[in-house]
Amino acid sequence: MLLLGYANVAQATHIRAGDITAVRDTGPNPNPRKFFFTMVMYTKTSSTADDPRVFISMGTGETVTVERLSVTNIKPDVDREEFKWEYTFPANGTYTVTWVGENRNGGILNMAAPTDQLTFAISTTISINPLRGLNSTPILQVAPIDEATAGERWVHNPGAIDADGDSLAYKLIQPQHRNQATGLITNVPGYRDPHTVDNCRNSTNTGPSTFTLDPITGQLTWDAPCRLGEYNVAFVVEEWRTTGAAPVLISTVVRDMQILVVDARNKPPVLVPRDTCIVAGETLRTTITATDPDGHLINLTVPGTGGILPPATFRGTVNQPGRAAGQLVWNTSCNDVRANPYQLIFRAEDNPPPPARQLADLQPYRITVIGPAPQNLLATGEDRSVRLTWDKYICQNASTIRIYRREGPSGWRPGPCETGVPASAGYTLIGEVGKDKTEFLDNNNGQGLTAGAEYCYVIYAEFPRPGGGQSIASLEACVVLERDIPYITNVTVDRTATTNGQITVRWTQPGPGIERLNPPFEYRLYRKVGQEPGGAYQQVFTSRRLSDTVFVNSGLNTEANAYRYKLEFYSTRAAGGATPDMLRDSTSASSVRLAAEAQSTGDALEVSLSWTYNVPWRNEVLEHQIFRVVNGELVQVGSVTATATGGTFVDKGTAAAPLERGQTYCYVVRTQGTYQIEGLPEPLQNLSQEVCVELPLVICPPELTLDVLDCEAFFANPTKPPYQNVLNWVPKIGDGCTDEIDFYTVYFRGPGETEYRAIATTKETTYTHTGLESFAACYYVTATSLAGEESEPSNEECKDNCFFFQLPNIITPNDDGKNDVFRPDPRAAFIRSTTFKVFNRWGVKVYESSADPYINWPGTDNDGKRLTDGVYYYEAEVEFISIDPERSRSKYKGWVEIVR
Repeated sequence: MLLLGYANVAQATHIRAGDITAVRDTGPNPNPRKFFFTMVMYTKTSSTADDPRVFISMGTGETVTVERLSVTNIKPDVDREEFKWEYTFPANGTYTVTWVGENRNGGILNMAAPTDQLTFAISTTISINPLRGLNSTPILQVAPIDEATAGERWVHNPGAIDADGDSLAYKLIQPQHRNQATGLITNVPGYRDPHTVDNCRNSTNTGPSTFTLDPITGQLTWDAPCRLGEYNVAFVVEEWRTTGAAPVLISTVVRDMQILVVDARNKPPVLVPRDTCIVAGETLRTTITATDPDGHLINLTVPGTGGILPPATFRGTVNQPGRAAGQLVWNTSCNDVRANPYQLIFRAEDNPPPPARQLADLQPYRITVIGPAPQNLLATGEDRSVRLTWDKYICQNASTIRIYRREGPSGWRPGPCETGVPASAGYTLIGEVGKDKTEFLDNNNGQGLTAGAEYCYVIYAEFPRPGGGQSIASLEACVVLERDIPYITNVTVDRTATTNGQITVRWTQPGPGIERLNPPFEYRLYRKVGQEPGGAYQQVFTSRRLSDTVFVNSGLNTEANAYRYKLEFYSTRAAGGATPDMLRDSTSASSVRLAAEAQSTGDALEVSLSWTYNVPWRNEVLEHQIFRVVNGELVQVGSVTATATGGTFVDKGTAAAPLERGQTYCYVVRTQGTYQIEGLPEPLQNLSQEVCVELPLVICPPELTLDVLDCEAFFANPTKPPYQNVLNWVPKIGDGCTDEIDFYTVYFRGPGETEYRAIATTKETTYTHTGLESFAACYYVTATSLAGEESEPSNEECKDNCFFFQLPNIITPNDDGKNDVFRPDPRAAFIRSTTFKVFNRWGVKVYESSADPYINWPGTDNDGKRLTDGVYYYEAEVEFISIDPERSRSKYKGWVEIVR
């Protein structure tokens, strides 16, 4: 037992870095649950620990023992150890394969010390789902050990490649370990991002140090370290696959790597990456260059054990002090097409003389391989349809050919690396055929295309997932269909009336191509109430003369209804026949229906107009015109751009001629549209019916007055409650204000109140508010119309009480009925409460009471005992009944002498 325990602890002491990757079964009948795993870890050569075997948790509850295959010294004090094993998972699902080693090497600067007592944890997660296909995890080709020098920008790339062409994404995480107390895998304690260990500056001394990871390329950048020593960072490589509407995460690989910051006495070389794209079947030839600021020789390589994009080659062409160059050559094929770019990592490492240390620059170079454009697309017009033909697509590993259509040429041509069809080109996907097809019939899903219109097409190829990818689009192919049918051009309202309204319908004669049809021909015109196409029509006109293209329809209720007209065009089925019996085309269009609504916001008056239509031409292209009807003439008041089904406009009048209440305004809208077909008339102008709206008078607030309180008269002859207030008001009539007033409402607010409440309604213009304890009050009045609309409040009027308060300086409490009590002057009124206090000459309070608003103190103390004669001092806090809060409280101080 002791020996086993020792072997487990010593398994991988002083671990620097590592990761786990997996390759799917590639046998003749591959098992989707079988994988071949590789774990590579990097350890400290000088460590006495040995790790001939490791124990791997497979995420199924099973732990496997794996023997070490090899140990290779790759640089001073760094060994590379490799472990391989195969495993078949028991079922579909998601599994996390984990290894925990003991322990990390000591002295890692961005973790809590001692780091040689921290375990090392890495993992790989695999999702097994047959619906998503077989899968291998990304392989990381660049070793997770790299050197940096203080004060210089450091870059690194793991060189991840994915054989299946899935999307890769990169994300920084904290290094992991197993918590000894809980047994759970958690973040290592005391971790800090490397650039935060010291207050370092970037390499240009323009700001603080930074540490970043590009989520797309995986490029790590530390700009710049300043403290020598060893640092560890971790990141996860995510693998995403799109098999449905959205991409799905199918694997993750966690890499824990070490950065050795040394005094290299050297500057790293510099690579300049250049991303590119290439069409499958062409040969990529590009030169990769690197320079060294110190003039050292440079080794320019593509790191990794898996080679580079076979059969691509890379060989050096220049190797001189301070500069190196190499040529990348790749003869691409259709099998190389995929949605995600191929990413090569180039490494430039200098060779300085001792004692300087070698430094390197690693940069990603992304190459996107796209499919070639389909060739010789041709569009041929047929009977209300278009037949497309093209050459058999050269890349037969594609999955489908997608067909796009639009009306009219787009003028768009794909850019050098642009695949598919962008939405900005205005094309719509109309079909999809197999990769080996070479033609497609567009008949608008059996509905037929519009004769006379010009239709343009492009196609491109899609490649199968998981790699995916697209081709460049073909050149645009256009065709104009022969115009052998009539087109309705007008359904315009000539007269608005309930019984004698009139609409004029116009259409075109059939265009070129009618010679292919058999005469005689016949127009049949039908009408229905409403704008929608469905429902029952009645025939209103028929003619066998092609020149009859106008029908004036009278006796309509155009004031209440919109109308829709359907034109059918017939030819004779067989040559020499006498009766037009074959329906060649049917088209329909509605009249314009206008609605108006008066609106007001405060003093602002406006008329909101809206109109609708249902027509085969495009009414959203040209501006519509809005007219007022003035003395039987149309006066334009505005123009707007509408939509395919209707438009809106708000008539606000002008500063010189505002809209007025009580006035009636009438409107007509003229729509303007076009078929955008050469040879057809435009603009197509159609009038709506005339609609009128009266701007209503409003119920205006009256002007209120309140009787005035004469304080001198009141003090001369004080009276007791109840009191009354008399209100009078004058209604506002004319100037947009209605005289149709039903009643008035009186609103009241008393002393201490903040909200008004209604207290009375009356048809009179006066009101007496009686039964009041005081005169203090505020009022406003509203008017209500016969239609039940209440006006805004009138002006607010308030009245307050008269105040007089005076206290005597002597009382004689001898029960003779004269000056026996201390109280205010008899003219004092409207007192709600008084707090009265009496003090003797030494400041001792001898009396206090709030019981009597008018005091009436008989010269006693609080026990009712008579006070001795002499001078006393008082303080009276008086609350008055007042509508004004600032007048409601006062304090009075003075002296009073008691004499008996």
